Amino acid sequence: MIGRSELRIVCCADASSVRLLRHALRSFLDVFALERDLLEDILMASGEVLSNAVEHGCDESGRSNLELIARGGKGDTLAIEVSDEGEFVERGRLPNRGFGLGIARAIANNVTVKTGRGTRVEMTFEPSRARQFR
Repeated sequence: MIGRSELRIVCCADASSVRLLRHALRSFLDVFALERDLLEDILMASGEVLSNAVEHGCDESGRSNLELIARGGKGDTLAIEVSDEGEFVERGRLPNRGFGLGIARAIANNVTVKTGRGTRVEMTFEPSRARQFR
């Protein structure tokens, strides 16, 4: 059972941030005693979304903030949000690129992309209804 708890981190959006945020998220998720495969899938989906935020979420100056929020909610629901200050661009698939959101959608029970002032990707995971990517 996932309890009510929250992790919130705001940092500079750069390549080194992805590794640090994944590590912090893993530590946060460890207390929920998730099955190993599910934990790894959640980290994979989150890592893909974080990488996209770093790659596409920087403003014109090349400096931007990245925010990671992870919440345990009612029952066994886990919500993870990644926000950046960039503009979401819906485009066709590029050769050998563009798998990140697809991977997140294959793993999470629900993925929502909200745009406006920056981009926010919200993912929900329900371990009792896990859609494991493997």
